[in-house]
Amino acid sequence: CPSDAHVSYTQNWDQDIISQHIMTQNEMAVLTSYLTDVQGSISPEGHSLRNTRPIMCNTDYEGNPGEEHLRHLSQPESVPHIDGMPQMEPYWAAGYSFSRGHFVVNVPYDLYQPMIFQGEEMSIGIRGWTIGYDYYAPERSVCFHHY
Repeated sequence: CPSDAHVSYTQNWDQDIISQHIMTQNEMAVLTSYLTDVQGSISPEGHSLRNTRPIMCNTDYEGNPGEEHLRHLSQPESVPHIDGMPQMEPYWAAGYSFSRGHFVVNVPYDLYQPMIFQGEEMSIGIRGWTIGYDYYAPERSVCFHHY
């Protein structure tokens, strides 16, 4: 489960995310999202205090003129309207991605892409989708980012 190094996981996160992947009934499912801030998100016992779902739903340019790059944006978190399974979304996030192992074999990082930090999400997302992978926002967050 690739994720940023500065992430805290909930109790039994691995069982939870595997069950969410199974709920998609899709061998080519990739659970991916920009993570919610850890502040106020995990109880002292290690359980999630959130019942919202982060979804990436927009893209825009950012950066200085002549050095602009595309960046995905998230909608404000809310209680999921699609209940009981992860929700499809159009983008792949580098900070959190959970899938079957064949995803990283079939859609490797592009060794020739400059500025890998600004661009790998577009490159991997597009290449993955064109060969059949589908991206989903997890129904429940199993980890939270230390922003």
